[in-house]
Amino acid sequence: MDYLLVIAVMVAVAIGILMIYSAGFDPIDKMNSGLYRKQILWFIFGLILMIGLTIINYQALGEFSLHIYIVVLVLLIITTIFGTPVRNTRAWLNFGVFSIQPSEFMKLALVIILAKYLEIRERDINRLRELIVPTILTFIPIIIILNQPDFGTAIIFIPILLTMLFVGGADVSHLVSIILIAAIAMVVPMILTYREWIGAESSNFILDFFKDVNLILIVSSVLLVITIAAFMFHFFSVKKFLRKIYIPGAILSLGLLASVLIQNLFKVYQKRRILVFLNPDLDPQGSGYNIIQSKIAIGSGGFFGKGFLKGSQSQLGFLPEKTSDFIFSVVAEAWGLFGGIVLISLFGFIIFRCIQTAFEAKDKFGALLASGITTIFFFHVLVNIGMAVGIMPVTGLPLCFVSYGGSNLLMSMISIGIILNIRARKFVY
Repeated sequence: MDYLLVIAVMVAVAIGILMIYSAGFDPIDKMNSGLYRKQILWFIFGLILMIGLTIINYQALGEFSLHIYIVVLVLLIITTIFGTPVRNTRAWLNFGVFSIQPSEFMKLALVIILAKYLEIRERDINRLRELIVPTILTFIPIIIILNQPDFGTAIIFIPILLTMLFVGGADVSHLVSIILIAAIAMVVPMILTYREWIGAESSNFILDFFKDVNLILIVSSVLLVITIAAFMFHFFSVKKFLRKIYIPGAILSLGLLASVLIQNLFKVYQKRRILVFLNPDLDPQGSGYNIIQSKIAIGSGGFFGKGFLKGSQSQLGFLPEKTSDFIFSVVAEAWGLFGGIVLISLFGFIIFRCIQTAFEAKDKFGALLASGITTIFFFHVLVNIGMAVGIMPVTGLPLCFVSYGGSNLLMSMISIGIILNIRARKFVY
């Protein structure tokens, strides 16, 4: 048992409960919202699951990976159709006394099935066609989650896929191609949304092209045909120069097609949130309000903070979503730069232990499993703290172990149980 990792997790959860208590405290009425009690109950349940996951052999997860994936996917679909709307998002299944967010568990289900698939296809994963199945397995939940709509949760599936493909042995050039496709897909809708938002009326050939969805579809279809033709000739004639045609052609074609999907699937407020993180002053009373108030809270904390239950931004209600999205701002306001560094260092240790587990795992499945879990933790920390300080868009990703939310806490505790399991069995053959 890795007792240091367990202690680090317990300390992180304890900080979270204290900060949830602080954020829910009303200094005028001297009353508390009581959310911290629910978080304690979720932690106890999560602790039981974590211990349970350390007992069973983690390789059994691989044997049932497809079953786990399908069950969680079905729950995800049911939630999207029948879920309880919260802030215009159908991401929660309500069971009366409690509710769950299946998309949180989908992250872990995806990690498990990708780890098993990449272990099975280890020898052939450097071939481009072997990336089709992992990509499909990843984008099915992404599309469903975007329809809830929950952009923040959906976006984290991309780094999970890329990291696990890299660890699994995929060709780096293929991964770079995927990143370029994603870049084209995101940049085009963002430029159009920005120009529409600021009321820019100037026009040119390139902007007119990107505004015409039908024209984009025609051009991307032509590029796709050229790409397929070049690939077929390359397959039969083995002419290397054809790679310079079909690889850029595929990137441009798929990137443009994806940009059309994003332009139509993403809500206006989601695209604006991405723009606001670049310049919060674009919408100081709307999308930029959260970031501005978060920066004020963090800055006002100084080096050692204002003290527990003494934060003006969090206690007086200026800071929005203070128990979940902006819990780090509450920490920084109460305990200052010192408290923020301590919390980040704590996460650094947890992530380091997860990386260490991936390197020391006795088999490929264990290494991939630990890598996927590490990616979940790392990007949750990066995005959540990043949006609190204004270097990331406000996407609604919670801070694992610290933010209020039973589903994320359960997923995080289960993940730690799997990490402990892999570490404990590294010497078992």
